Amino acid sequence: MSLPRGVTIPLSPARRFVCDLMHASRQVPLVAVERALQIGDLIDARSELDSRPSWFAVFLKAYAIVAQERPPLRRSYLSFPWARLHQHQCNVGSLMIARRIGDEDAILSFQIRHPETLSLAEIDRRIRRARTEPIESISDFRRIFRMSRLPTLLRRLTWMFGLRTSGDWRARYGGTFGLTGVAALGATSLNLLSPLTTTLTYGVFNAKGSVVARLFYDHRVLDGVEPAGALQDLEKVLLGPILDEMSRLIVVERESRLGLADDPKALHGKVGLRS
Repeated sequence: MSLPRGVTIPLSPARRFVCDLMHASRQVPLVAVERALQIGDLIDARSELDSRPSWFAVFLKAYAIVAQERPPLRRSYLSFPWARLHQHQCNVGSLMIARRIGDEDAILSFQIRHPETLSLAEIDRRIRRARTEPIESISDFRRIFRMSRLPTLLRRLTWMFGLRTSGDWRARYGGTFGLTGVAALGATSLNLLSPLTTTLTYGVFNAKGSVVARLFYDHRVLDGVEPAGALQDLEKVLLGPILDEMSRLIVVERESRLGLADDPKALHGKVGLRS
């Protein structure tokens, strides 16, 4: 008895983007370090909010603060036309955003510049916009789809020049660090490929207020001490500036409930700008 014949499924633009991303990442020698972060106080503070910033927003800002204080985390390896390191003057966080496009679940990259200077509320607003607004309204997504419609050879050459020849191009179109994860679905990313120097991911929070953060880094740029120290600093930032900002948001919400704030949204943003 013969088997039923399968069907050919053409690669969608979103799937071609992932294929190009993996092709660009395959020669990057990524190594991972992980640390159990004890952030129970932050988890408790966030739970008191009605309008809670996503954990993506929280970790994005916290890691950007760490990277701003640790210049080696803002370095990239450029290989063409000669091997060298480039140090970026600012942070550009690159997030992997899950979207439903037609009948396909897709992953697209979304950049946020200078996240360490933005309020949690503003970062969360941008992430929510990237997750919910029409694809064509997001410039990063439009660029991905334009690129993905080019012939394979031209796409690969564009990726190569963008990532390997110019640090400014690399930051503008790829970011200086990455953030990804599937903790919202109750799962943990154990391994990944990325062309960026560092990519942060985190797991599922346990009942004791602990979460495992894993930092993947390009060993051509960094050795293990720097990423390990970065995770140590990440915990301090989460329990320091981030917890402080979360506490101020709690005060704003309480004042709003008591009718002491005429414009809660305005106060919400104002508090964030003071962080």
